[in-house]
Amino acid sequence: MDVFQKKTLNTSRGYTYTYYVADGDKSLPTLIFQHGWPDHAAIWKDVATGLRSTNHPMIIPDLLGYDGTDKPTNPAEYAFDKMTKDVIEIADAEDAPKVVSIGHDWGSGLASRLYNHYPDRVIGLINLNVAYMPPTGDHFDLDKFNAVIKEHMGAALFSYWGVFAAEDGPKLLYDNLERTFRAQHGQGKTMAELFTVEGAMRNYLINGGHEYELRTYAQDPAFKKTFIDRMTRDRFDGPQCWYRAMVQNVQSASDKELPTDRKVVKVPALYIGCHDDPVCRPETMAPYKAQLLPHLEEAEMIDAAHWVLYEAPDEVVKRIEPWLKKTFGKQ
Repeated sequence: MDVFQKKTLNTSRGYTYTYYVADGDKSLPTLIFQHGWPDHAAIWKDVATGLRSTNHPMIIPDLLGYDGTDKPTNPAEYAFDKMTKDVIEIADAEDAPKVVSIGHDWGSGLASRLYNHYPDRVIGLINLNVAYMPPTGDHFDLDKFNAVIKEHMGAALFSYWGVFAAEDGPKLLYDNLERTFRAQHGQGKTMAELFTVEGAMRNYLINGGHEYELRTYAQDPAFKKTFIDRMTRDRFDGPQCWYRAMVQNVQSASDKELPTDRKVVKVPALYIGCHDDPVCRPETMAPYKAQLLPHLEEAEMIDAAHWVLYEAPDEVVKRIEPWLKKTFGKQ
């Protein structure tokens, strides 16, 4: 992140955020990049650098629980209404009245809620891998969700939450960092076999077994060392709160406070999916896409897996750049 200016902000609820900025044309909306699990602002480095040609100002935070930002261990602190307020306070500090909310993985969920909570501030939405999920306020039952999604899509897509949202999840992931890394970045059917099969993630972390070959980008020793060092220092107690907040229905309570009409994304939206991501699938939008995403464009799918920001950043740039120029570029 050397090409970006590093800053910190203490939010009104007392948490210190680290974030990175790049200058641009202040008449254009600011791009806010929101990362997912178990990443940090640096995952956006190549994509954000590639998008500098658009001349949009940029803000790239380490989100709550990660890297330079505070890491509370109470899932209630990760409620979307609270975290979106944090992000807006960063935008305010950077004099960014209008923003394009961009997210990957859990950051995609936060990017969506940034629009839902602040539709007067967000004038564009970009979701990577994780599609827009509307706020409903409905009670979330993990077992019921997996049963329903398996019936309709052939796999229990949230099977890995049996570890990721579990009380012992942070310790299991921390105690088995090598396998955690390999589960994320393995080639072929790694994610399908470990993330969408009941009990598979827990069994693999504890007992090992087939040692999946790594995708090309993850074979770089420096890439792996950065992850191992960061998570050895920071641990998983904060990051797993993003999952625990869902299963404890912190997010349902937060969503329930939103007006019903906030479900509809009334601004230009872009979805980017990946062929080799067996968990985050675009067809999850099918039941509500026409009604709730009237201005959605779906980019050509990328031949990559879930961590596309590492694997194929140039392909991400190729899909976002023309959309930004068409939607917000000066005529």
